[in-house]
Amino acid sequence: MSKKGIVDYYNDTANEWTDEWYKDSTMLPFLNECKSILGDKENVLDLGCNSGYETRRMKDLGLNPIGLDFSEKCIEIAKEKNHDIKFVCDNMLNDLTYLGKFDAVISIASIIHINEDNLELCFKRIYEILNDNGYLFMVVRAETGKLDTSYKTINNNEYDREVYGYSKELLESKMNNKFTFIKETKAHDDHWKYYFYQKKH
Repeated sequence: MSKKGIVDYYNDTANEWTDEWYKDSTMLPFLNECKSILGDKENVLDLGCNSGYETRRMKDLGLNPIGLDFSEKCIEIAKEKNHDIKFVCDNMLNDLTYLGKFDAVISIASIIHINEDNLELCFKRIYEILNDNGYLFMVVRAETGKLDTSYKTINNNEYDREVYGYSKELLESKMNNKFTFIKETKAHDDHWKYYFYQKKH
């Protein structure tokens, strides 16, 4: 049995995610809340966009999104399905300032793949690409520690998806006072948390 990592996992399962989530509107209430907070601001980055299903919903809500993901296969599918949206293949821990500035970064189940040692860098990268008073909207796991769901076996391949859960306190400690907490709204089930933050000056 071969062992594979997280990028391999999303490359190898891109079609399955696409088939399921372009039809599943579970995240629409969260996106509507994001839209409500943004008001007339519209430039957003879908951070960890997979094959672009939530990016598509952002566009349909009247936002102007760019989708970013580290899976080449996911980005390939996203571009095929959404000719009116820009997609970029890159890692969220890299310097993303070449993309310009955004009114919000929307992270739906993507920061959950960042280990604790890299959380501080992750929030720094987000801070760097937000406009003054820009927003960070994120969907994270409610549990803490590395989760058993990290490990998947498909077609005799064993994957480590690196799924982590963090307390709100730990997340905020890694933000280094760069963001102000706005609110938490009720998630679609008890395994998830919806957090809304604003960039500090």
